[in-house]
Amino acid sequence: MISRPKPAVMYPSLLALAVAIAGCGSPADTGDRPATIAAGGTVTHNGAAVEGATVTFAPDGPGKAAIGKTDSNGNFKLMTFEAGDGAVAGKYTVTVTKQTEVPEVETEDSMAETTSAAPKDLLPTKYGVAATSGLTAEVTEGGDNQFTFELTD
Repeated sequence: MISRPKPAVMYPSLLALAVAIAGCGSPADTGDRPATIAAGGTVTHNGAAVEGATVTFAPDGPGKAAIGKTDSNGNFKLMTFEAGDGAVAGKYTVTVTKQTEVPEVETEDSMAETTSAAPKDLLPTKYGVAATSGLTAEVTEGGDNQFTFELTD
């Protein structure tokens, strides 16, 4: 009978190295993220605050988009990675959208089937498209970074 050698026991330093390598790139690791700057602002439509609008800052070049939702006063805070963290410094094209929430409706043919109507834009459609919104912003280090978007019909 041939006896095979037992596997070598892993040395503690190799185990520590393996654990350290495995931990790299974990979701909590923010070292590779670009720095963000607090930014936000206000949205009005025909002079009235807009509640529940989605404000999107799309970078004019490579970069990360930022998004915010307006409150009852039309105010929003941008987030890029986490709630309220702001936006990366740079120039942005801005879009603002708000749509109705359409409930599902039962069809006449079957009580089991439902259909959803298309949501309706509650703001002029041009503001929801980057090519037609006409809205821009530049987030800068040390700047105010509070933007007012006055939408009209």
